Amino acid sequence: MIEILLVLGFPLLGALLLALWGNRSWAAEMNASISLLTLLGAAALTARTIARGPMTEMHELFFIDAFNVFLVALTALVGFTTSLFSRVYMRVERERGRLSLLQLRVYHSMYQMFMFTMLLAPLTNNIGIRWVAVGAGTLTTVLLVSL
Repeated sequence: MIEILLVLGFPLLGALLLALWGNRSWAAEMNASISLLTLLGAAALTARTIARGPMTEMHELFFIDAFNVFLVALTALVGFTTSLFSRVYMRVERERGRLSLLQLRVYHSMYQMFMFTMLLAPLTNNIGIRWVAVGAGTLTTVLLVSL
């Protein structure tokens, strides 16, 4: 249970914090750090799933098996590596005047919100929550791509 809270909690908390401070000079490092913590949580969830096999949590709200934990781990890994690359990229775009401080804040917070939705979708065992997670992932993607 704690691993699921780590995997979903870090990006959700990160989205809230970066919505407040996503325009600071250290926001890119905070984004990467939160992504690293999410990856570590995904690694812990993977290890638990390998050791115990498929499991349900929170009255079957979450279902974890070898397939969806693979998707979670892969998503967290890609999210972490992308956050490392985007640190430099977004800094250069800001220095060239292509991004405002507000756009930088939106980018960092929506990056973590995107990670939250993309991790929630394979973990949930509820089709309604999965549908909302995929829809929210689409909306955050629109905001990210518009930048």
